[in-house]
Amino acid sequence: MRQDTSMAALAETFMAETPILDRLMRHAARERASFHVPGHHGRYLPQPLSSWLGQALKLDLTELEGLDNFHSASDCIAASEELCARHYGAHRTYYSVNGATACVMAAIKGACQAPGDRVLVMGPCHMSVWRGLVYADASPLWVASPWDASRQAFQPPSPEALEVALTQRPGVRAVFVTSPTYQGFAADVRALADVAHRHGALLLVDEAHGAHFGLDPRLPLHSVAQGADIVVQSPHKTLPCLTQAAWVHVSRPDVARAVHEALLFLHTTSPSYLLLAALDAAQAFLRSGRDIVRETLDRIEMYRGFDEREDPMRLWVPTGAESRSAELARRLEADGMFLEYWDACGALALFGFGQTERDFARFFAVYEAWRAEDDAAEHDESPMVAHLYELPADVDVRPSETERLPSRRVPLREAAGCIAKRPIAPYPPGVPAVWPGQVISRAHADVLAQMWAKGYDIVGVDTDGTIEVCDA
Repeated sequence: MRQDTSMAALAETFMAETPILDRLMRHAARERASFHVPGHHGRYLPQPLSSWLGQALKLDLTELEGLDNFHSASDCIAASEELCARHYGAHRTYYSVNGATACVMAAIKGACQAPGDRVLVMGPCHMSVWRGLVYADASPLWVASPWDASRQAFQPPSPEALEVALTQRPGVRAVFVTSPTYQGFAADVRALADVAHRHGALLLVDEAHGAHFGLDPRLPLHSVAQGADIVVQSPHKTLPCLTQAAWVHVSRPDVARAVHEALLFLHTTSPSYLLLAALDAAQAFLRSGRDIVRETLDRIEMYRGFDEREDPMRLWVPTGAESRSAELARRLEADGMFLEYWDACGALALFGFGQTERDFARFFAVYEAWRAEDDAAEHDESPMVAHLYELPADVDVRPSETERLPSRRVPLREAAGCIAKRPIAPYPPGVPAVWPGQVISRAHADVLAQMWAKGYDIVGVDTDGTIEVCDA
């Protein structure tokens, strides 16, 4: 339906703190009966789901008059996006109800001007990067991030490595980096931006886990403020927001429209207004929640020190052994607390704004008890984990062409020497150990087969233990 909003109403909307949520609540107060989608009509869902969702059903609406249109936003959605962009200092911010995955794909597609544009990808990254390369018909170049044995994690991308890579490989259209890493280590994005721009390349940053950056001096500065051209964030990961809600910030006016069009291409024409309302509330929290942020960091600081290059809202515990990580997870779960992730490298805990002193006291009591016993024991570090993420070799075949090659399935243990057809990524964190077009090494085949046999969820491995390879 065409939006017919008066100039006065528009002005009021653009002055509101939560323009989307305000409109939804106003409509819910007026509507006595629904004769439009969705099918629950704001009244009925089967139990027990209905009891859990409660009043939220009334905000799960469609593009009614006054509620704007996600695919052609000019009213409350546009106003909310503008408020978000102002906070970060971006030229434009675009909301996503298809997660940061869609934003990453749109960022790569929007940054590329023509088929075959070169995109330099630094270090381990989410598998959505490959999908973005296929979407853009781009040519990837890969730069490894060194393994840090003391942290049992990869180091964040470095400006020095980027300088060498761009000097050796001229003509790169865009550089893609992930900061912070899944474990919470932040790169020097300002220096990366300086290097990329000096070589005529755009800097794209997957900052999915850093939407809260900059809200307190003890947090790293967000990447928009550090000069990145396109920044993807997942507020649902670190801000009070609903799962699947994300946004992308674009600082370059010349690529903003292309990024937006690429993003809309990946979205449903029936976006969830609950997710849009959650994004609206999250952007308001960026202004209204600073006291909560400060109080939460004060509580965490009672138990641990802060490092300027690390996110204090997450605790990465390097163990180097699956048994050690599993024991920490077991102890926490016995007390009703669940980690974000654990594996043979370590265990990861994510803290949330507004968590109570009691929450932190319970967590750190278990953690410190485990650490005291763990430090007294002898352990053997597994040397196999670092090899799992060996640098994929540059290939002549573009990702889009790899997609078109015929394929066959082979058992994972027998895949050495074959060319991968799909990304093979332990999940979480969704970082591919093998990329499409890469020749699978014997080490990769063996380690991945062992992980799969132990019950790891590995995207790209079927239930029968086979993977898809190029039949060429």
